[in-house]
Amino acid sequence: RQVIQKQKARLEFGCWTFGSKKGYTRGDSVYGKLFKPNEEGKILALAMEGFANRTFLRLIDVCRFLVEKGFWKNQSPEKYIDKLKQIFLDPFYCGDIQYLAWDVKRQKGKHEGIISPETYERIQKLLKKGDSTRRIRRNISPDFPLRGLLVCDHCGFHLNAAWTNKIWPYYVCHTKDCARYGKS
Repeated sequence: RQVIQKQKARLEFGCWTFGSKKGYTRGDSVYGKLFKPNEEGKILALAMEGFANRTFLRLIDVCRFLVEKGFWKNQSPEKYIDKLKQIFLDPFYCGDIQYLAWDVKRQKGKHEGIISPETYERIQKLLKKGDSTRRIRRNISPDFPLRGLLVCDHCGFHLNAAWTNKIWPYYVCHTKDCARYGKS
């Protein structure tokens, strides 16, 4: 009880009391041992800024960048998407403290953030929007340059592209409920 009480008081004071975060090392300060960004933190800051500025369109693009820079090792980038989401959702990286399990609301922390609060909020909006996990088609054929861009004017879903008897290219609506289903 006492340990939890003191840890909660320290959290409310603005100091993280649990284990270290990726991209930070613990160092001495006036407030005791506080976290300071390290070299990994600089790489992570570049990745977070890149996602917020849409340099990286998807989470997998950010993971590939982090694996390429040596932030994560030993696994393929696809294995790190969940860890990256946890990092993106954590306000610790913008210099704030929050621990909802003990009713410690988000507040300014004593440690240095690696991104600005504005960047953090942009990341949250992008994650809520959900387009960061959308798959980008990589097999666009020169025969169908508008694949993925055309939508049905009736139902609003994307048109599929195909060949008719390997002679005529066409775009067709394949939405079952659409009045123009099967029409090219």
